[in-house]
Amino acid sequence: MFGGVSVAKRIVFRNAFLIDGQGSEPIDNGLVVVEDDRVVHIGVCAKEDLDNWNHDAEDIDLQGMTLMPGLIDVHVHLSLDGSVDYVLKMLKERSELTVLKAAQRVKKALESGYTTLRCMGDKDQIDIALKVAIEEGVITGPRIVASGNVLTITGGHGDMFPPGVHAKGLGRIVDGADEARKGAREQLKAGADNIKLMATGGGMSPGPGTVAQLSVAEMQAAVEEAENYGITTGAHAIGSQGIINALEAGVRTIEHGSFLDEKGIELLLEKESFLVPTLSAFKTLKYGKDGGVSEDVLKKVQYFSTAHTDNLKKAISAGVQIVAGTDAGTPFNYLGDNAYELECLVSNGLSPMQAIQSATKIAAKALKLENLGTIETGKIADLIVVDGNPLANINILQEKERIKKVYKEGKAIKQ
Repeated sequence: MFGGVSVAKRIVFRNAFLIDGQGSEPIDNGLVVVEDDRVVHIGVCAKEDLDNWNHDAEDIDLQGMTLMPGLIDVHVHLSLDGSVDYVLKMLKERSELTVLKAAQRVKKALESGYTTLRCMGDKDQIDIALKVAIEEGVITGPRIVASGNVLTITGGHGDMFPPGVHAKGLGRIVDGADEARKGAREQLKAGADNIKLMATGGGMSPGPGTVAQLSVAEMQAAVEEAENYGITTGAHAIGSQGIINALEAGVRTIEHGSFLDEKGIELLLEKESFLVPTLSAFKTLKYGKDGGVSEDVLKKVQYFSTAHTDNLKKAISAGVQIVAGTDAGTPFNYLGDNAYELECLVSNGLSPMQAIQSATKIAAKALKLENLGTIETGKIADLIVVDGNPLANINILQEKERIKKVYKEGKAIKQ
């Protein structure tokens, strides 16, 4: 305070290789000015601009390093540790311990350049608790978009236990539209920012992974409740009919989408929905045989992989909006290694700039976070400084020592 007036904290970033996240041509000698939590000026680093902005400012000469928006991962699980037997470990572990471990995981993601995470279903709604703890300053972490418990049918993906065996806090079983509506309302009451729906089976649950599960009517009821609150929805969807059902119900993001067909692509375009291909989840195949993954799971995931990349390339060619999400927490897929997804997206047809946008501008749009995702005047200053040019080599974003600085809402998290 000075004379009863609050003075804005100002940071001047100069001599940056500026990638703004909008897809525009990078600026070689960029200047970005931040006041408090917002970007207030963007331009080319010129003496007159520096003279205008440098007074009472923290001056940071980036010496040609890359300045870009903080990254967003729209599909993670905080209660999973990436081990082969993660389901059993999660079930056996006390929730109090799980949330403490999750706090360490999100810190790793933040220090790796990820300033926003959408959690897609967690034990005992620990993602909601972590979100609140971060917002209140109790712990340091990225911005959390929480889903709480997933909604699934009896015997559906997430309800993998034999009759008479119950596991508290994993998912909300809903059979019928009225139960789905109530289940969504329960998550909203708990503080969820997103409703996660199980539209099909999956790799880690019994039965065929492609079978359609939640009906159009059930998902539509949940979507109506979410949209009434202005929040997003996402559907785990492997098989083609489940993908179509979710899109016809109005679900905003399709997670995985392995057996996406022409009808599904048409609906994604018509509904202006988003595809989250979670390519990092195929680390199960990369390491699973020697790492101890069961033969049953490997066969399922191998089957998914026979169609996944071909259909993703068709979706990219058709102009579907692709969003970066890792499914972190699944085997060998760890929080902190999120940028591997961008390498995978480039391998499957996106340019490095498009891959970056899938984790910045398009991800923010998918999550309805209009003030994030790009470096523009008036937007929240979630920024990272990278030693090197990710447009020349997208893989450098996986090298944690190259993530030199991380700013969340204008505050330095990693220096």
